[in-house]
Amino acid sequence: MRGLILTFSVTLFALVATGAGGETPVDSDQQCSMFKRIFSYDKHLRESDKIVVLVVGQTADGADVEAVVSAFRDKKMYPAPVTVSGLTSDLTATLSQQSTVVYVMAGVDYAAVEAFAANHGFLTISGTPTLVESGRVSVSVDLENNRPQVVVNMARLTIEGHELSSELLKLARIIR
Repeated sequence: MRGLILTFSVTLFALVATGAGGETPVDSDQQCSMFKRIFSYDKHLRESDKIVVLVVGQTADGADVEAVVSAFRDKKMYPAPVTVSGLTSDLTATLSQQSTVVYVMAGVDYAAVEAFAANHGFLTISGTPTLVESGRVSVSVDLENNRPQVVVNMARLTIEGHELSSELLKLARIIR
């Protein structure tokens, strides 16, 4: 466990000089690296060999969606771009709480995504920290005073039925 914490800390430090302004302060590639490590601190996801990432955007294509999909694919995860209208029970027939997360892009129907994730027990993540602050998403990565920081909304995490280890929560900015 100490090795994971050290690796996580080193990765956080490496993000210091890489953030950009705007809604997503950390680029897609580094977000995905962080999320992959964060998943190892989630009691449901840590044992999964295959993480499916539903990338929910206003459209299922476009430069922003493709950048996120490509970054998750590069990290050996299995991204699937979808729109809110694609979040159906047909989609979830082979997915489980132990293998699926929902990456929420800005500008989608947040209420529909929240209900979908809660109903299926899927962890929600985003590159937009304000979505965590507003309770729309459980986990994001932000820069605070040029220092990387994991942001966790505890109420949303509970609604989705997920639990992150205390080691990770000690390093995170917690929203209650």
